[in-house]
Amino acid sequence: MAPGTRKTELPWLNLAFCAMVLWSHCSAHPITHLDHGSWQYASVYLLQRLSYVSVYGFFFLSGIKLTLPRSRQSSLGSYYWGRVKSIFLPYIVAVGLYYLWFSQYLKYFPLSWKDFGGYLIRGDLSSHFYFVVALAQFVLLTPLFRWLVRRFSRAILLPFALGITWLSAMHLADLLEVIWPGLGFRYGDRVFTTYLFYYLAGCYVGPRYEEFLATLRGNRSLIWTCFVLFSGANLLLCWLNYTGRRSVPFLEQVHMLYLLSAILACFLVATYLPKTMPRWLQRVDKASYLIYLYHCLAISYFDYQAALHGGGRVSMLFILRLLFVYTVTPLICILWQSLGAALRRRLNP
Repeated sequence: MAPGTRKTELPWLNLAFCAMVLWSHCSAHPITHLDHGSWQYASVYLLQRLSYVSVYGFFFLSGIKLTLPRSRQSSLGSYYWGRVKSIFLPYIVAVGLYYLWFSQYLKYFPLSWKDFGGYLIRGDLSSHFYFVVALAQFVLLTPLFRWLVRRFSRAILLPFALGITWLSAMHLADLLEVIWPGLGFRYGDRVFTTYLFYYLAGCYVGPRYEEFLATLRGNRSLIWTCFVLFSGANLLLCWLNYTGRRSVPFLEQVHMLYLLSAILACFLVATYLPKTMPRWLQRVDKASYLIYLYHCLAISYFDYQAALHGGGRVSMLFILRLLFVYTVTPLICILWQSLGAALRRRLNP
């Protein structure tokens, strides 16, 4: 970006979405073990569903960062090499460490290079790796998205992108079954079309970032009205559906309306946050991708140790798991980055 034009809303949103991801995965244990008729289960489940906005928010931010004006435009080769170093190599290392943990320590399966390669490509060794697989497709298609933003109007293209996103999220397996009967495709959450609208919308925001912020502030009453309405509808319909009181076949459509309003509401809040982030939060923001990659390993380690020591009440384990994951994971990732930076300075003073 040009000097003096750092977009302070982006790191705040990055931290918020990262915190939501950690909450979502820490909630898996109580959701599995709590009584499904209890208010505790309902609270955790509904809060987890609200936190799902984080992944779509990440794709929105990725699109913005791709097209933000910069003082020096790097070549496509430099861009790809930067993505390899910052996204794909850390992902490969993370998948390798998870694979060793699951195979050698927990003894879930024997070592196999073929299986490891499959986990790497599919992103299904841990529940959160699907995000990197989908992001990789957007990275590979970078020239296409840059061209689309330059060539076509957002008013024309975004409605079609929204329709494709809805079809992919809801019916991709059915569409592929029509073309290829018996395929049984189970990886719709790893296909870029499932997140197309959010990423493409971010690509259109990037070149018009200040205009976008002004639009948010000028329409804040409408944004808050939509957010309250759709988040409330989303929670109510989820509760009716999971308790068996009502069957809600249009639940995912309402959830999509919640996602759209929640992303705008989160961005609006970020515009009012301090322009200078505390240094310790800056370090957490810098390490956020590593935190995303390794927080499930921290959860697995905590659950293993808890089972080894006799377990405990679900509520107490939930609190301890949150404390462990929200403190240990960032500290280790920040320390790892600091050691890496120190080593690079030593090798290349």
